[in-house]
Amino acid sequence: MISFTVERLSQLTYRWDQDWDSCKRICQSGHQTGRFITLNFILAGLNIDRAPVEVLECVAVPQHSLKEHLERLATHAGGGVILSTCNLPEIYSFAEDAETGVRQLKEYIDAVPEHAGVTGIGEYIYTKTGDEVAEHLFGVAAGLQSVALGEAQIIGQVTRAMQAAGEAGTVDPMLSRMFHAALRTSRKIRKETDLGRNRVSVSSLGVQELQNTLGDLKGLRVLLVGAGEMGKLTARALRRYGADDIVVSSRSMNRGKILADELGAPQVAFEDVNEALADADVLITCTAATDSVIVADVVENAVASRPDRLLSILDLGMPRDVDPASGDVDGVNLISLTELQAKSAESWELRAEAAAEAQGIIDDGVSRFKERLTGIESEPVIKTLGARMEQMRREEVEQTLARLDGLTEKQATSVEKMTRSLVRRILADPISFLRSEEDSAAEAVQKVFALAEQDEEELE
Repeated sequence: MISFTVERLSQLTYRWDQDWDSCKRICQSGHQTGRFITLNFILAGLNIDRAPVEVLECVAVPQHSLKEHLERLATHAGGGVILSTCNLPEIYSFAEDAETGVRQLKEYIDAVPEHAGVTGIGEYIYTKTGDEVAEHLFGVAAGLQSVALGEAQIIGQVTRAMQAAGEAGTVDPMLSRMFHAALRTSRKIRKETDLGRNRVSVSSLGVQELQNTLGDLKGLRVLLVGAGEMGKLTARALRRYGADDIVVSSRSMNRGKILADELGAPQVAFEDVNEALADADVLITCTAATDSVIVADVVENAVASRPDRLLSILDLGMPRDVDPASGDVDGVNLISLTELQAKSAESWELRAEAAAEAQGIIDDGVSRFKERLTGIESEPVIKTLGARMEQMRREEVEQTLARLDGLTEKQATSVEKMTRSLVRRILADPISFLRSEEDSAAEAVQKVFALAEQDEEELE
């Protein structure tokens, strides 16, 4: 009697082998419509390499207005993630139709209220789709697109952009996975390459340029306007380069006090910055203001009040904190992000080996991410296939046991266990195949075993 059960299972196995061979033949014959997994990611943005600062600052998104921008993005283009740093504003999204999605993102950027009246922005916008978006984001998160190559601050910026989109409900699950994968790869680069061991930031690059220009920062009065994350990084860089006379100012008196106390430095009220400028040798600004904090007339008056002293200005704001006309004032040396970008490009060769090492890790990270997506997309098919096989197994076992008389409970349990084990072994190769990068694997399995038809029947 047991032999009859085994015979029936052998028949089922033979039937499965035939189906499985058919499945593999479909995938090997070229009967495909392309990859089953399509990365429908889209990107639109600008950066300091392609666009002048005056254009970048028109579309920069300050942290305090990010939620509002995300809400508008959701209405206009269905949502996404907005990443805005000192050298680039970018929008990442996910769309079934890439062409339509990209057009919507470009239209959204053109419609940003902050640059109403500014024309010609569209010519600076770059776009990417599919795999290119993932490759680009991984490079951005690693700091390969930053003003300071390998900038450590970028990880926090990407993380906050992702968190903000999550809180606003504008991020697609696939997009979320891509960002998390990019962050994991970035952290790996920090641990394993010189980009991580020799950390740099826009702040340290700027302070270094000040030292190169002035020779020595010791004994010079530095007025630091801005006490946020950038302000803190700048203050620490100043101390490393020998600055011993720092005055702190911030819109937030509390935040300014915290930084001033950390430095053991005096604090100046934000409304008194113009007066304090007359006593400064160096002005560094890094606020989140949307308009100029320091206008050219104030700079001119400050210099005129001490004609025997030069004034060096480092503007790290995006949008710019200092009126660019200040650079035309006699006795003023203005350093902006544009100059820092040029200096960073000069030092690229010095870190080319580390950058190439990082790129290798990025390529591997992107590949692993795509493999995971393949598995994710195949899971519904795997689940359906497993359910189908379990249904077949249960029906056959029930029919067989009904025909058999005299089986003990232990024997019936043995048949149950044996059939479950057999099904697991039968499914091992197909599941591995489904989770591979084989073209149209899921599509072929669905077709051969009529899984799609079964789903439709269940819906009726």
